[in-house]
Amino acid sequence: MEGSLSTANVPLAVQHPIELCLDTLKDEFVNVLQNEITYKNEIEQLKTELNVYKRAAKDLETELETTKRMQKEAEEQNGKLQAECLTLKNQDKGHRVIVLLDGDGTIFSPQFIEKGQKGGHAAAQQLSDSTIQCLAANYEPRPLQLWVYVFFNKRGLVEALRRAGFAIAIAKFEEFVMGFNQASERFLMVDVGTTKEAADAKLKVYLEDEIRLPETFKIVFGGCHDNGYLANLRSQITAGYKEKLILLQSYTEIAGEIAALGLPILNIPDLFLSQKLGEHPVFNPATGLNPNSTPKAAPTKALPPVSSPLSGNVNLGTPQTAPVVVPRLLDPKKPIAHQKPGLCTLYYLRNQCKYRKSCKFAHDYVITDAQRDELVKFAKKAPCQTVLSGEICALGDSCPFGHVCPFMPKCFFLKKGTCKFNQASMHASPTG
Repeated sequence: MEGSLSTANVPLAVQHPIELCLDTLKDEFVNVLQNEITYKNEIEQLKTELNVYKRAAKDLETELETTKRMQKEAEEQNGKLQAECLTLKNQDKGHRVIVLLDGDGTIFSPQFIEKGQKGGHAAAQQLSDSTIQCLAANYEPRPLQLWVYVFFNKRGLVEALRRAGFAIAIAKFEEFVMGFNQASERFLMVDVGTTKEAADAKLKVYLEDEIRLPETFKIVFGGCHDNGYLANLRSQITAGYKEKLILLQSYTEIAGEIAALGLPILNIPDLFLSQKLGEHPVFNPATGLNPNSTPKAAPTKALPPVSSPLSGNVNLGTPQTAPVVVPRLLDPKKPIAHQKPGLCTLYYLRNQCKYRKSCKFAHDYVITDAQRDELVKFAKKAPCQTVLSGEICALGDSCPFGHVCPFMPKCFFLKKGTCKFNQASMHASPTG
C-alpha cells in the first residue's frame, strides 16, 4: 500500500557492547544467586544430616559408656559371686570321711560281738573316735563327718565263727549288728547275701562313687587284706585321688601288692581280728582252749613312714603315738553349752572363724555328729546380730544363730521386756 511504511528492508538496531556485557553479567549473577540458594539448601541439608549423625554418635557413646559401666559392674559382681562360691565350696569341701569295710575280711573282734547291742555301740564308738582323732592329729584340722559302710555275707561269716568256736558271738551277732547301726544315722552294716564276692562288688562301687565327690576328704578303706581290690585302688590313684586314700588294717599281714602302693595305714588295736578265722584254734577239751574267748592278736609289725601332702612324714600305723598334740575331747558329764573352754560356733558350724588362733573359743575339740547337732540347737538360742540390728541376714536359714525367739509363741521374757530377741520380726508369727 502506498500510504504504509515498509520495514522489511530496515535493519534491526545493533545492541551496544556495554549492554551486551551487562546482560551477560546479569545472567551470570542470576545463575550465581540461584546456585547460592541451591548451595545454601544443600549446606542446610548437610548440617541437618550432620546433627543427626552427631546425635546418633552421642547416643552410641552414651550407650557404650553405659555398657562399659554395666560390664564393669557385672565383672565386679561376678568376682564377688565367684569368691562367695569359692568360700562356700571351701566350707563344704572335704568334710566327709567315708569308711568302707569288707566285713568278710575286716571282722570285728568277737569280744565286741559277744556283748551284743552294747558291743555294737562300743565297736562303732571306737572306730569313730580312733579315725577322727588320727585324722585330726595328722592332717589340717577341720570339722569332719563320718560315714561307715560295712558289707558282709552273714551266712558265711556266722559259719566261719562257728568253725572257729565262737558260740556266744554267733548267738549275739544280730544284736551286735543292730547296735552298730543304731550308733549313728550314718553307720550302716549290711548283709549282702551269699552271692560270691557280693561284698567286694558293693565296696568297689562305693569306693568309685564316693572318692570322686569334692566334699569327700578321706576314704578309709578296710579291704587291704585282699589283693582283689588292687586294680580298683590303682585306678583311683591313677585318676589323681591317692591323697584321699587311707588303708584300714585288720589282719597282721597286709596283701603284698596293696602294701606296695605306698598308702597311709590306719591301725586300730583290738577292734578287728588280727588273723583269719580259719587260722584261729578250734575248741578242744584236751587243750582247754575256751571257744568263747578272743584269741590274742599277734603283734603288728612296724610300718614305714608314709608321705602325706599335709603333714610330711607320718606313720598312721600307730595313731596313738603319732600325734604331737592330742585333740581335745568333750567332757561327757557336761552339756555342750557348759564345756570349758567353749566351742567356737562359727568354726564348727560355718568353718569361718576370722580370729583363728587368737579366738577365745576352742577349735580343737573332736565332736561327733550328735554333738554337732546339739551345738546347732544351742547356737539357735543366741540372736543373730545382723537381724538384731534390723538388717537382713544374708545367710538366711543357714545362719547358725537364731532369727526368731526359740520360746515363741509364749515367750516369758518378752512379756517382761528382757528377751534378747528384741526385734519385732523375731517374735512375729510364721503367718505374719
